[in-house]
Amino acid sequence: MIKVFNPIYDTVFKYLVEDEKVARILLSNILNKKVKDVKIKSNDHVLPVSKNLKLLRIDFGATIINDNGKKEIVTIELQKASEEEEVMRFRKYMGLQIQNEANAEKIKKTHRNGDEYEILKPLPIYCIYILGHGLGKGLEYPLLKNKITYVDQFGNEIRITNNDFINAMSINVAIVQIPHLPEKPKTHLEKILSIFDQRNIDKDKQIYVNINENTTYGNDYKTLLNRLLKGTVDENLRGDLDFEQEMIRKFERDKIEKDDLKFQLIETQNQLIAMVKMSATMGISPEQIAKTLNISITEVNNILK
Repeated sequence: MIKVFNPIYDTVFKYLVEDEKVARILLSNILNKKVKDVKIKSNDHVLPVSKNLKLLRIDFGATIINDNGKKEIVTIELQKASEEEEVMRFRKYMGLQIQNEANAEKIKKTHRNGDEYEILKPLPIYCIYILGHGLGKGLEYPLLKNKITYVDQFGNEIRITNNDFINAMSINVAIVQIPHLPEKPKTHLEKILSIFDQRNIDKDKQIYVNINENTTYGNDYKTLLNRLLKGTVDENLRGDLDFEQEMIRKFERDKIEKDDLKFQLIETQNQLIAMVKMSATMGISPEQIAKTLNISITEVNNILK
């Protein structure tokens, strides 16, 4: 067994896909399309606010070779998160991508008088979500992808292969669920994604996963593994990973303190309610109760209701 940094951590995952060859392998296999000329356009590394992993967003500009051999310039948004409530952030970023004029190409047009002008043609957008949690019962699959279909007024499905308006108004989504990766991968994609399998996590140090060096999953898997091996001796990556771990620990400490404070406040409120009700049963007027407990008469009346 060999130890490599756990790619479930944001800093390690970011390091992994910053390698163009690795990014091309992951994106091509998840989307099941031939992806070329991958370049990172931007990335947001949001500090962790939960255990293990939280939110990492990377935008790629890429060229896709379609089934008909035609080249298509696209935007690929890759996000990684662990908590279900992150869906609102996903929607927010998706909206920003749709609005962003950087995700469009300038097309030259000509007026009837011969004058040239430019319009913006929206680029197709592919959103990939790598989740550290499952989507729920009945959806226990390593990979889910949407299929954009349209129907006519009679409910008949219309097959639309390539239309600028439809492409501009549609989002292609692929969802990877890490908890549902198979223990014994069979397909090429499953073998590649097995690099994220948390069943291999090191029991002593969770920043590592244990990988069988004799695993023969093909050259694509080997490329990902070699990148992680290289990262294990990268001092800058180790420093970033240590910082991420500290942020996770700090969040956990703050969360415990906030939970304790919330519990104390609830207990104090329960005690206050009990004292108001007990005082009322003793015949003490609401005005006197409010004065004694230093609360408003409105609060007293609300409790006694």
